[in-house]
Amino acid sequence: MWMSLVNLFAVACGAVTGAGILFAGLRLLDRRGQPPATAPHGSVAGPVFLFQDQHLLDATPDAAAMITPRFDHMGDLDAAIHALSPHFPTLRDTLAGGTSGKTRIEGNKPDGLWIEVDKIADRLRLAVLGDKTATNPGASAVIERDVRLSELAMLRDMTQHSPQLIWQEGPTGKLLWANHAYLSLCDNLHGTDANSQSSWPSASLFPDLHETLVSKGTSVRRMSITLPHQKAEQWFDVTSVKRDDGFMHFAADANAIVRADQERRHFVQSLSKTFADLSIGLAIFDKRRQLSMFNPALLDMTRLPVDFLSMRPTLDAVLDKLRESRMLPEPKNYTSWRDGFTALEAAAKKGRYTEIWNLPEGQTYRVTGRPHPDGAFAFLFEDISAEISLTRRFRSDIETGQAVLDTLPEAIAVFSSAGTMVMSNAAYARIWGAVSDERVKQHELQAAMRIWQSRCTPTQMWADLRQFIHLLGARKPWSDDAILDDGRHLRCHANPISGGMTMVKFSFAPPMKPIIRKLTMPDSALLAAKR
Repeated sequence: MWMSLVNLFAVACGAVTGAGILFAGLRLLDRRGQPPATAPHGSVAGPVFLFQDQHLLDATPDAAAMITPRFDHMGDLDAAIHALSPHFPTLRDTLAGGTSGKTRIEGNKPDGLWIEVDKIADRLRLAVLGDKTATNPGASAVIERDVRLSELAMLRDMTQHSPQLIWQEGPTGKLLWANHAYLSLCDNLHGTDANSQSSWPSASLFPDLHETLVSKGTSVRRMSITLPHQKAEQWFDVTSVKRDDGFMHFAADANAIVRADQERRHFVQSLSKTFADLSIGLAIFDKRRQLSMFNPALLDMTRLPVDFLSMRPTLDAVLDKLRESRMLPEPKNYTSWRDGFTALEAAAKKGRYTEIWNLPEGQTYRVTGRPHPDGAFAFLFEDISAEISLTRRFRSDIETGQAVLDTLPEAIAVFSSAGTMVMSNAAYARIWGAVSDERVKQHELQAAMRIWQSRCTPTQMWADLRQFIHLLGARKPWSDDAILDDGRHLRCHANPISGGMTMVKFSFAPPMKPIIRKLTMPDSALLAAKR
């Protein structure tokens, strides 16, 4: 009985021990607990990573320190591969091949390190191992050293092959180090081989730089040098950073920026010269409603003093000054007019503002608003006094000519060569009916012919008149007679005038004597007898 109890206790202890061993073996595939760094016989363990679907599940402390925080911007698996690649360059290709089970990847250096890759389904275990006989400070330290050396080599390549000039100066301004771009520029400047030790630059490319540097902080300035074989200056934006043992300088090419700024200034100067020759006054206001540019014509037209305009006054100040000099149309309420000018200003920004200013002294200005970039807007002042005077005189001449035509007893209508009625007089309206201004614009010869034919007895005269009006080239005066419905005799005269136009004149003719009319008219009885 006692032996049975002993045997039962031994079995139970064995089961518990086996379960503990199994659980310890499975801890590597679970997130609970730190994974043990087990290693094969004859080797030492290093960093160990455990991934699932490329996400890190667990890692030994030296493995976690290897990828954080240096590669936080990468994915977990990519960070581990990036850290291990300097020592195991085939690691990425091996993992990309989709291998499963255990795989050994040898390092590229004679330090006895290798990686044991163990992949089951979507879980991946990477363990760095090494020989016991390897004389190295440990796998983690070796890999960390390789990563740092790789980063250092990359930084050296970046600084040496950067198109930006990078150099270091001591506290006294002596050149301590420079990259290839800086040395190449020195070579072009002095005509020597800047890469040779004997021709190391003795002076800085920017000798005035050290004298103007501040003792602390970072400074940025634009500087230039002139190469012997080039006439144009080479411009650089130089950034200087203070260090304990001197300064670090970074010079970026600023030629494009400088040339663009020079071209912009030349363009503004060209515009200024063009504006100076314009007879139209120009005033440009910025988005703060301040005068930013004006031309001499504005001074002549507005009579504003140049010192006032040079002070960049606001739009309201300019309007007040124009009112004082009687160069504004005098409204009934100037305050409300000026307040309402804000809406006109908004219309000018949209390119829709145009207004005619009739000034108290008789001048007439056309003021036009135009939008400009960045919320600015421009006003153009154009003196149209002569144009308005000519228009008024032309209108007066037309009204005088119309008044003269209206006094004539004959009905007169003028047609263009295309057959459009240009004008008519009062006598024409009494015979054929009044023609409104809108009808004059659209009144055609065909419409007038229908009116004439409807009020007269049938005759071939209207077809002849139509042909005469449309006839091109030299013409002789034409005339013929027609009879109105009320029996009155109407005589029609057509005279060619300048511009290919035709003046048609209608007048009443005295009736012919019956006997003369009888003799001149065809006898229907005689015509019938001849047939």
